[in-house]
Amino acid sequence: MTTSTTAIGRSPIGNQLTALTVRNLRTSARVPQLLMFSLTMPMAMLVLFSQVFRSVAAGPGFPAGVSYIDFLTPAMLAVSTVMAGTNAGVSAAIDHTNGLHDRFAALPMRATLPGMARTINEAVFTLARAALLGIAAVLLGFGFHGTAVDAVAAVVVLVVLAGAMSALFGLIGDRLRRPDVVQFAGMMVMMPLMFISSAFAPIETVPGWMQAMALVNPVAHATDALRGHVLGTATAGDTATALVAAIGLWAAVTAVPVLTRLGRQARAR
Repeated sequence: MTTSTTAIGRSPIGNQLTALTVRNLRTSARVPQLLMFSLTMPMAMLVLFSQVFRSVAAGPGFPAGVSYIDFLTPAMLAVSTVMAGTNAGVSAAIDHTNGLHDRFAALPMRATLPGMARTINEAVFTLARAALLGIAAVLLGFGFHGTAVDAVAAVVVLVVLAGAMSALFGLIGDRLRRPDVVQFAGMMVMMPLMFISSAFAPIETVPGWMQAMALVNPVAHATDALRGHVLGTATAGDTATALVAAIGLWAAVTAVPVLTRLGRQARAR
């Protein structure tokens, strides 16, 4: 480990980031059970939710001519990305408990690189989950009604959302520093992100206060954009709103450590 981390510290930034990313991917691959559950749980949820909540399609406010599986699949892409974001938080907490974070801090490399490596790791697994989820959805009758441009735009929205979630839960992991506590805190953050949205039912059917909160929920905007691209009804505004909301969250989360450090420096003076 000493040789590896020393090599990271002496490398250019690109090589440092590559080494950290490979480390994260290898760490994930060394726990096949966790890897399997992380990749297959969204498929299990898709199967269950598509059967349990399919009566929603017969309710008021549901888009005419849209099957529930077509309505649900893009939402599950967004929801599974939020759920997987907690992995970044747990990973950050583990780095604190095993002393690796302190080792990285002692090396001549940028403090942001470990978080960037976790984000790339989550982006890779986000695409893998999306592929598996798509296969399961097709078996349940899902159909993609958009164009090739819609498909590319949906991937961009999904990857940017994965980056925002990785940054958010990574910050929680860095602050709490205990994997078990991070898991519970992650649940508390994850639930409103998932359910204060149009993920499982049209947003018009939920109480007004939830509709208001959905306006500032990046997961809600990502769900709407993904659904629009799947159904072929998305506009450039839908995609832009989803990207701005996710990037805004990402930027805000990234700014927290910087502002904290500046505050400490100001108090020290």
